[in-house]
This record gives sequence, structure tokens and C-alpha cells, in this order.
Amino acid sequence: MKKILSITICIIMIAISFAGCSSPNAEMTEENITKTVETVETALKEFDTDKLGKYVDSPTLTTIITYSKGHEQFTKLGQAIFENLTIEITNIDIENSTVTISVSNKDLSYTANNFAKELKEQFSSFQLLANLNNDDFLDSKLQWLCNEIERAEMLPNAYEITLSIEQRDKNLVLSFDDGAEDAVSGGALTGIKKIYK
Repeated sequence: MKKILSITICIIMIAISFAGCSSPNAEMTEENITKTVETVETALKEFDTDKLGKYVDSPTLTTIITYSKGHEQFTKLGQAIFENLTIEITNIDIENSTVTISVSNKDLSYTANNFAKELKEQFSSFQLLANLNNDDFLDSKLQWLCNEIERAEMLPNAYEITLSIEQRDKNLVLSFDDGAEDAVSGGALTGIKKIYK
């Protein structure tokens, strides 16, 4: 019995120490910055709203996350947008609290632009906002958009962007401005902004 108990305790201790080693923390080190970038890439692909809320400062993502909490359709849309995303670190500047990354994704500017254009022709801004809580509307419109995203081609070139890093109590946070949001979304943000200025 003592043997089983000691083996169990050892396994728990190893699991705890491994979890501690593999998670980014608040120290501004190359290792933690790298782990934070990797965590953010995975969180975007899975559209893990809890991790995105913890490790990313982004006005657009914050808005989408707010809607996705009550509507699974937004989570599926996020997964479709970021499914093919790849992020590679090209430079870490601890002194200036920045990380430069190379970002590849599908070309979603045209797809997002067409989607926004169609919505604007069919619905007033008030009607569109009202429909954001309508599951039937979200099912049909966002599924259509997900299908169009699936058909989109990869961008021929990667974008290089520099993100500011904020040191919080328990972890590092990557700050995404409009340019960074647009890059990781494959140009979707610009495509929508051309319609909804």
C-alpha cells in the first residue's frame, strides 16, 4: 500500500513540475516569450477563448470572444479563420519588450469583403446587431462563411509583424494592433473594414 501511495505521489509531483515548466509565466525571458507565442498560436487555431483572453490584448478578438461565449458558431468561425495559421518567431527584443513574428494564413480578404458586402446589402446595421443573437441566422450565415474560408487559397507570402509584450502578474500578454490582427486573420479585417468603415 505504501508503495502504491509513494508511486502515485511521484507521478503527481512529476505532472505538476512538468505543467509548471511547460506553461509561460510573467518573467520577460526568451523562453517565456517563445512559450507565450506558441500558446497564442495554439489558442488561435483552437479558438480557445479562455487562453486568448489571458495571453492576447486585441480589441477585435475581445469583441468576437464576447459573442462566442454564448454562440458556438463564432467559435467555429474562429477555428476556420485560424486553422491554417502558422507563426514563426524571427526576433525577440527583451529590452524593448517586443517579439517579431512571421505569419502565414489563407488569403481571406476577398472572402471577408464579399461576406460583409452581402450582409450590408441585406441588413441595416441595427438588423445585423439584432441578428447576432439569432442562432438560425448565425447557423446559416457563419456556416456559409466557414465554407468559403475552406475554399480560400494560402497567401503566397508571409507577413512580418512586431508585437508589444506586456508583463502582467501571472503571464506575458501579446498586444495586437489593427495591422497584426489583419495579418493573423489573412486580411479578413481589412476586407470587412472596406465595407463597414
